Amino acid sequence: MISRPKNHTISKFTAKLLVRLFMLSLLFAFAPALLEDKTARPLGDTFVYIDNKWAFLFPGLLFLSFLALLILTLRNKYEKTDLNWMLSLNTALLITYVVLLYIRLYPIIFG
Repeated sequence: MISRPKNHTISKFTAKLLVRLFMLSLLFAFAPALLEDKTARPLGDTFVYIDNKWAFLFPGLLFLSFLALLILTLRNKYEKTDLNWMLSLNTALLITYVVLLYIRLYPIIFG
């Protein structure tokens, strides 16, 4: 049996946990579609206007880097500690962004 450093075990656990939490938080995006009878108005009549289109640039880059890091980490089967920690940091930032977005959109959708 190969003895691994404790840091590797912690980074592997953290990366897997945060990726699963992010996937779970993405599932909450389907809540308005499932609970449409409890929304303030029909989803087809709900609009969000964003003044600054550049606001999509950095979340998009963050999501693309998440996909790249996830592919690299899965290809290496969570064996590289540095990739695990980079994926963990990236996923934590994405979870924070998604939670803040949900907090902002909740009053608009559910009134």
